[in-house]
Amino acid sequence: MMQVPTQIKTPSLGSLMTGIAGASAFAAAIVVTAGNVAFRLGAERAFERGKIDAERYTAQLTTEFHRFDYLPILLIKHPSVINVLTVRNDNVDAANRYLESVSKVTGATIYLLDTAGTAIATSNWNQPTSFLGVDFSYRPYFQNAIKNGEDRFYGIGTVTGIPGYFFAVTLPRDQMALGVGVVKVNLEEIDIFRSTSIKDIMIVDENGVVVLASRPELKYRTMALISPETLTARKSTRQYDKAPLLPMGIKTEDVFAGGSVVSLPQEGSGQSRSRFLAQEMRLEGSNWKVFILSDLSDVVSFQRWTQLLTGLFAATIGFIFLFLMQRRRAIQAQLAVKEFLARANIELESQVARRTQDLVEANQQLREAQEVLVHSAKLAAIGQLAAGITHELNQPLAAIRMLSENAGVLIQRSQTEVASDNLQTILDLTSRMNKIIVRLKQFSRKSTPVLQPVGIDDSIDNSWQILASKIRGTRTKIHFQRAGQEMQVLADPVRLEQIFINLISNAIDAVAGAGQPSIEIVAWEDENLIFVSVRDNGTGLTKEVITHLFEPFFTTKEAHAGLGLGLAISIGIAREFGGTLSASNLDGGGAEFIVRLPSLTRAQKVIEA
Repeated sequence: MMQVPTQIKTPSLGSLMTGIAGASAFAAAIVVTAGNVAFRLGAERAFERGKIDAERYTAQLTTEFHRFDYLPILLIKHPSVINVLTVRNDNVDAANRYLESVSKVTGATIYLLDTAGTAIATSNWNQPTSFLGVDFSYRPYFQNAIKNGEDRFYGIGTVTGIPGYFFAVTLPRDQMALGVGVVKVNLEEIDIFRSTSIKDIMIVDENGVVVLASRPELKYRTMALISPETLTARKSTRQYDKAPLLPMGIKTEDVFAGGSVVSLPQEGSGQSRSRFLAQEMRLEGSNWKVFILSDLSDVVSFQRWTQLLTGLFAATIGFIFLFLMQRRRAIQAQLAVKEFLARANIELESQVARRTQDLVEANQQLREAQEVLVHSAKLAAIGQLAAGITHELNQPLAAIRMLSENAGVLIQRSQTEVASDNLQTILDLTSRMNKIIVRLKQFSRKSTPVLQPVGIDDSIDNSWQILASKIRGTRTKIHFQRAGQEMQVLADPVRLEQIFINLISNAIDAVAGAGQPSIEIVAWEDENLIFVSVRDNGTGLTKEVITHLFEPFFTTKEAHAGLGLGLAISIGIAREFGGTLSASNLDGGGAEFIVRLPSLTRAQKVIEA
């Protein structure tokens, strides 16, 4: 026999701490990665919201820039403009008044420059800030129009101090230049407003200067530091007049698909900077851009929540990992001990082999028992069919017995005609029983019932007649409210009567304890559907009864009073006819069963389709 070791080697503290450190590093990496992914996803959603505002302002400015494209053509073709450019002295007043009339319609300031750059006619000729006689030869839009035929330019007005967007075109364009026509659009009238998620909106020109902004203090700030040479050139053209053109101090920290993360210095806070989501969109047909700064608070909040949840998840996984690692080490220690006890376990293995054999034999017995249960289930199905046949034939047999007894009494009283009627009724009932048996035989051969037009009123009357003795015996009052018109369904007559017999019979049993037992039968038609309601003033149905009401062999009656198949058979018959059977409680007490069947017309249409 082998000697069992008295000591078991346990995991060292150093290896445990190494595992904890590794798991912590891994969890930290997951938290950081999840935070970065969450930040990017949140930023992309914010970019989509900001893109809508950018597209709106881009469309607005593009429309504003191009809505005066027709004015140069209008100026070229008007005689007052041509005359003042060729013969100035006698035509200045006419040109001024024409330009004034066009300005009132368009809202833009329009003026004419001669080839030296001096304004010789203007739409604001009668205003204190009139351009008449002002030299604009230093303006780039005049120089470029003389050179290239046309130009577009943004600048602050040196006379009015109002910034605008200038459209300049040589007049006439296809011959020798006689002068330049200029249209100035006042961009200050364009509303720049921001949504709740937008911090700032800025319109930046080709020089990187903010010309329109949602906050006035941002106007004429630059997106980047402008070189001294460029600044000198801008001042020579007086494009931004006396604006200092100070840089905003914007700094790009990260770049995404669709935008970037930037930071701006906080006013009056020293070295502190605020971070924003930035995105830009170029204006069609120009070098201008719409620049949007969005608040980062929602994105940061989403990032922090994601990191928190990820950290909790990673910590949980880490604890599980450590637990499993410790358990693995413990199992390894146990296996080391079991290795020394292998020889001593020979007898135990023999016992395991014997028990395994016992389990094999037990499994075989279970398989045989399972086959017996399957066979028993088949016998139960046959028993259910026999019980159904008994239930369907029981009521006609009871009626035959009652009518036979009545016939004997009537014969003794010499009431042969009435007795003959009873015998005829017995013949009818036996005929119906024969039809039921034939139909059940057909069902056993998987045949379908013979469907034919059946009147609802006739079917209910026949059912009522079969139950006449039971109705009289219980002194139940039955009121049948007819629809007032013939209602027919496509059904098997006997099986349809079986539904109503079961419902009326159950209703009679339900009102047995009532002071004044009564049953109301209502038939009506609605949208090619025929409804028959059987209502009683009994105690109603409990929730448990409603749950199992249509299950086979479920009954609330005593053992000798029923098999619990009536409603199960009835709902099956209703479904065969394309209808339904439902049950509910009435507000005033009692229960209501409603049979819904398609009308004859509707059923025939379904068959034809």
